[in-house]
Amino acid sequence: MQSIKQQVHKSEGLFIYLLLLTCFYLLLELSYFIQCNRAYLSDYEFMADNLRVPSTIWPGILFFIFAQLAVHFAYCVMVWIVVELSASVLRLSSDRKIIFGIAVWIASIAAIITANQIYHPNSKLVELSSLILFNRQMTIGAMLFLSACCSGALLLALIGLIKQIIRRSILYLPLLIGLAGATWFIFHIPGMSASPDAATSTRPNVILIGIDSLRPDFLSYFGSERSTPFFDSFLNQSSVFSEAVTPLARTFPSWTGILSGQYPKQTGIRSNLAQQRGVNLVNTLPAILKRYGYETIYATDETRFSNIDTNFGLDHVITPPMGLNDFLIGTFNDFPISNLIINTSIGKWLFPYSYANRPVYFTYEPDSFISLVKSALPAQRTRPVFLAIHFCLPHYPYLWSSLSGSEFTPQERYVESILKADQQVKQLFIFLRQSHYLDHAVVVLLSDHGEALELPGDRITEKDLFISSDHKKSAIPRFYPPSLDNEDVNRSAGHGTDVLGLPQYHSLLAFRLFGTENYRKGVVTGVVSLLDIKPTILNLLNIPAPDSSGISLADAITGAGKPELPPQHIFLESDFSPEAIRTVYPETRKVLMEGIELFQIDPVTTRLTVKNDMNDKIIRSKQYADIYGVWMLALYPQNNHYRMPILINLETGKWTNDLTTSFARQSPAQVMLKKLKAFYGNEISST
Repeated sequence: MQSIKQQVHKSEGLFIYLLLLTCFYLLLELSYFIQCNRAYLSDYEFMADNLRVPSTIWPGILFFIFAQLAVHFAYCVMVWIVVELSASVLRLSSDRKIIFGIAVWIASIAAIITANQIYHPNSKLVELSSLILFNRQMTIGAMLFLSACCSGALLLALIGLIKQIIRRSILYLPLLIGLAGATWFIFHIPGMSASPDAATSTRPNVILIGIDSLRPDFLSYFGSERSTPFFDSFLNQSSVFSEAVTPLARTFPSWTGILSGQYPKQTGIRSNLAQQRGVNLVNTLPAILKRYGYETIYATDETRFSNIDTNFGLDHVITPPMGLNDFLIGTFNDFPISNLIINTSIGKWLFPYSYANRPVYFTYEPDSFISLVKSALPAQRTRPVFLAIHFCLPHYPYLWSSLSGSEFTPQERYVESILKADQQVKQLFIFLRQSHYLDHAVVVLLSDHGEALELPGDRITEKDLFISSDHKKSAIPRFYPPSLDNEDVNRSAGHGTDVLGLPQYHSLLAFRLFGTENYRKGVVTGVVSLLDIKPTILNLLNIPAPDSSGISLADAITGAGKPELPPQHIFLESDFSPEAIRTVYPETRKVLMEGIELFQIDPVTTRLTVKNDMNDKIIRSKQYADIYGVWMLALYPQNNHYRMPILINLETGKWTNDLTTSFARQSPAQVMLKKLKAFYGNEISST
């Protein structure tokens, strides 16, 4: 009895040593974390003073703190168990066991930090660990050595466990029988196999696949040098509308337009994070399909600036948690131990603000989002399904867990993110096909908007094609804020910042009909809008399409119409664009700080939304444009009373800011200006 008490006392002593080491390590992590995120912490104080942060964020924060303490404590317990079992094999004295335990703890922590550097190269701690492991070869070598050390300790622990089981077999026998029975039961219960699809040829599934910030000219189908095999194979079997544009090149207004079929001016969703109060969402596409017996689902891996929820007529929303804690916890959760488990089933429960959350790019794993969607989609279906899923991998900063930001330029990262999104969407389609979602389906592949990367031509105003006044030589007008005056007039950056940056507004749009071959495959020319998606789908389903400003493209898809569409007036507008966002190097915190006075926090949902009294400021900053055939007329605010007109011929590239020139008089500029004024009303002052 005395001997057992001594062993227990020695084990407690070892555990206390390991617990103290773990606490010390956690304090070091916190101090380094505070040092690296000092700017963000000061910004939080500034936000708290200006945004009235509600107390409802605290449960999420407290759970996050508990989760971090739990995983560090679990690590300590695991090391303790391994050391205890290994020591029984090595027959170590109590003093040697403590030394051995400390060595195992250090080796395993070093292995975790090294693994973090390999698997999460964008983690903040990599900046510190790379001072020692300064190249990949050294890092991999260190990982192999440390893994061997840890594996040796685990092997000894396994031997010790087997000895304990043999020694106390009578005590362990019921447990072993129970485990064996549970294992047999798990592997022999009937599986939830996918049922035949509930959709039919007259009521097919409707599936919208959106890719954030994807500009079509970066796909090999449209001539890019880098192969995008899945996107190409899909487009080769689709009706492809090669000149599609979005009415506002930001995710929330764009998706609202897709689902409602109405312009931002009509819905009231004029910017990201716009309030939904007062917005009429009765006749959105999912709401209409829901009334016709569809199950309606929306999924995305990014909700920070786009709060699509059940208000849009959706039965289910598959997303990371929405609200202020997404910004706070998602950004700050960067600890090596938790980083390695975030993309697991345990991590999904412990760290919901990080799991499958695209903005948390340093731990975001594309496969995790696919797993989240697979687990949430119904396997047994009694109704046809409307599914809209939005992938945000090609959105800035064009990074994920395994792609190092330091090794590529932003433009190169953008290309890599598109290639990864190609693989991601392919995985989804494999699942949809295996689960019979594609037996009868209308599938739309789209991008909510494009992206400008400060490449030549990213603004369609070429310096050499400018037409000055007929009577005098006038200077080329400026579009950028003064700090960016050194940039060329034919370049722009971001999305939603510049209506003449057409790569920002040029969107992918393709329809593919599964379960039938009676549709046109190939390119359909003519400018169309993403607003056309809703009436097109409803037309294909023979359902009336109320409250839609778009037109149906069904005839062009089924072959009843010509493969070239007639011109129509299509309106574009910009979002509020603070200076920090007009670059290919935007910083989220700078963007938020520049626009902090625009936002408020809902005390119940903790979501950021735009203040009502700041809408006027947003409207005054907007640019407007009308595209009609080969002509585009844009209006740029110069002050509160005047918007400068820019007229451009999209075929020749010639442009002017003087509507009295002979070039302008031979165009439909005055008709387009009249259309803009009629649509936007008093938002447009005299020009």
